[in-house]
Amino acid sequence: MSYNYFLGCVIPGRLPFLEASARKTFEKIGMKVGDQANCSCCPDPTGAAQLDHESFLALGARNLCLFEKSKSNVLSLCSGCTESLKTIKYILDNDNEKKEVINSKLKAIGMSYKGNIDIKHFAEVLYENIEKIKKMVKKPLKDLKVAGHPGCHYLRPSEIMNWDDPLNPQTLDKLIEIIGADPVDYNLKNDCCGNPVEKTDKEISLIMLENKLKSMKEAGTDCIAVICPACFQQFDFNQREINKRNNTDYNFPVFYITELIALAMGMNTEKLGLNFHRIKVNDVLQKIT
Repeated sequence: MSYNYFLGCVIPGRLPFLEASARKTFEKIGMKVGDQANCSCCPDPTGAAQLDHESFLALGARNLCLFEKSKSNVLSLCSGCTESLKTIKYILDNDNEKKEVINSKLKAIGMSYKGNIDIKHFAEVLYENIEKIKKMVKKPLKDLKVAGHPGCHYLRPSEIMNWDDPLNPQTLDKLIEIIGADPVDYNLKNDCCGNPVEKTDKEISLIMLENKLKSMKEAGTDCIAVICPACFQQFDFNQREINKRNNTDYNFPVFYITELIALAMGMNTEKLGLNFHRIKVNDVLQKIT
């Protein structure tokens, strides 16, 4: 299958080092992923969909039309973007009336949604290539206890995402295991990190995050692995905020799963941009080298 990247807004705007690790990882396993020009925001369902549902569908359908024109499937580096685009595809593919309405809007810019491409989360594609990853591991991350955080949009709504078990997700832990690390089983694995709630109530958002961190700490975690830029920001940016407020000492380094895979493949740490993490990763690097 041919793929082009859908980068979304957060990664190119605030976290380009996550994109770097993803590109290097996919290149290493022999996947040639192209770039898709002229895409807009996915758009974010917590904003656009609530304001005007037809605009939400039209904006997303326009993005999908760009991929259809280039005859490539979508490889998304963001869980929220994946859910948005898959939701839009699901709605338009199953409701001809809505599809006609959206195509009437797209006609003004010379586009028409057909529904002939697929949309996949990057972690799903990594899992499909897990044997290739296994063969590329040069420096297994032995004795590293990693708390995987699947997040919300990677799993739900299950009838649309149609991937992994929303009640007992396995794919992220298996990716962690294949690179030699020890996936940590902790009580609140399936809970939200609190990032989406921050837009309306930061206090609740931080409570949700601290609950996760406490559960991870009790399970003996060394670091956290995520597969969504929003989740990365919540864990990497706000641990210090919680420590200031509550006199706690949370200091878990946060990694995108492709960063950990790249480390296990023996890639140069400087080229991965690990120095841009707010929670410093030095202790983890010392443990695995």
